[in-house]
Amino acid sequence: MNINENLVENSEAILDKLIQAIEEDERITSSDALSFQATKDSLPEICRTVVKAIADNNLSLLNWHRSNWATKHGYVRCKQNFEPEEIAREFFLLKQVVVVELKPYLLAKSPEQIVEQMTLIDLIINRVMENSFQSYAEARKQQLESLRQQIFLTNQELTRLVEDSQETLSYLVHEIKNPLTSIIGYSDLFLRQQAKRGISSASTSNVSTNNLEHIQQVLKQGRKVLRLVNDTSEISSCKAGNFKLRIQDVNLCSLLEEIALSLRPAIEAKKLQLVTSCLPQQLVIRSDSLRLQQIITNLSINAIRYTAKGTIELTCCILPNNQLEIKVSDTGVGIPQSEQKRVFEPYFRSQRSQEKVPEGIGLGLAIVSQLVSVLNGKIDLVSQIDVGSVFTVTIPLNQ
Repeated sequence: MNINENLVENSEAILDKLIQAIEEDERITSSDALSFQATKDSLPEICRTVVKAIADNNLSLLNWHRSNWATKHGYVRCKQNFEPEEIAREFFLLKQVVVVELKPYLLAKSPEQIVEQMTLIDLIINRVMENSFQSYAEARKQQLESLRQQIFLTNQELTRLVEDSQETLSYLVHEIKNPLTSIIGYSDLFLRQQAKRGISSASTSNVSTNNLEHIQQVLKQGRKVLRLVNDTSEISSCKAGNFKLRIQDVNLCSLLEEIALSLRPAIEAKKLQLVTSCLPQQLVIRSDSLRLQQIITNLSINAIRYTAKGTIELTCCILPNNQLEIKVSDTGVGIPQSEQKRVFEPYFRSQRSQEKVPEGIGLGLAIVSQLVSVLNGKIDLVSQIDVGSVFTVTIPLNQ
C-alpha cells in the first residue's frame, strides 16, 4: 500500500489519535469539561480533508478556507471558551499525528522529497487553521458586542436604581428629620424648664432625677441619630452633585474664630488645648463659606474625638501658588499606614480607632473628602501611631 492509500485508509485512526492527544494535552484545558462528542466537533471533516489533500498532493485544495466545516470549528471552539493558543495547539497536534503516520514512508524518501512533503502539510494545515481563527475572531467579536450591549443595559438599570434609591433616601431623610427634630426640641425644652424650676438631685417634685437622666439620654441619642441622618444626606448629595456652591467673600479668620468658639465645650470637656492661626489676620477669599465651615469643623471634631490629651491646632493661610491651605493637627491615637488611604471611604473606621473610641460610624472624613473634591481641592494625611495626625487641605482660589 502506497503513502496515499495508507493515509486515506487510516484517516479514522488519525482522527482517534488526534482527539486522544487533545484530551491528554495539558495545554488544552478547555477540553477537560467537554464530552468526547463536544471535543470531536468538526475534527472528522478537518482530518479527512487534510488527509485527502496530502494524499492527492493537491495544492489547489488550499481554497477550502471558505468551507462550512472549517468555519464551524472556529465558532464552536469560541462558544466552548477555547483560548486562541488552544486552537493553535489542536492544529499542531494534527500535524504531529499526520507526520508520525507518514514517518515510515518519509524515511524512504530523498531529503528534497521530505521537505516538499512537509511544506505541503504545513501549507494545508496552516490554511485550515487560518480559517478557523477567522471564524473564531468573528464569534469573539459578536460575543463582545453582545456583552457591550448587556453592560450598557445593565448600566442603565443600575443608574435607574441608584436614582430611585436616592429619591427614596431623600424621602426617608425628610420623614425622619421631622420627628427627630420634634423629639430633640421637646426634650431640650423640658430640661430647660426643669432647670429653671430649680429641680435638684434632692427634689421631690413630680419629675424625679431618674426621669431627667432618661430624658437627657433621649436628647443625646436623638442628636446622634439626627447627625447620622444629616451626614448620610450630605454624602448622598455630594455623590449625586445635587447642591450648588455659593461663592461669596469669606473672612476666613472670623470663620475660624466662630468654629473655635463652637468647639470650646468639647475641648474643655476633654481638657485639651486649642490653638488657632490665620495668616494674614484679615484673610478674605472667594469661596463657599458653608462648605469651608463643614470641612474645618468635621476635621476638628474628628481630631478632638481621637485625642485624649494634648493639643489641637487649626491653621489657615494662603500659599504662594494662590491656594488656600487648611491644616488640622492633633496629638491623638494616630492612624496605621496601611489604613490611611481608606479613612476617607464612607463607613470605614480603622481598627485602632474603634478600639480607642467605640462610637462613630465613619462618615466625617468621607464628607470632608467629598466637599474638598467639590471645591476642586485635595486632602493629604500624615499620621503616626501614638504621635498624632495632620490633615492638610489645599483649595485653589482662582476658580
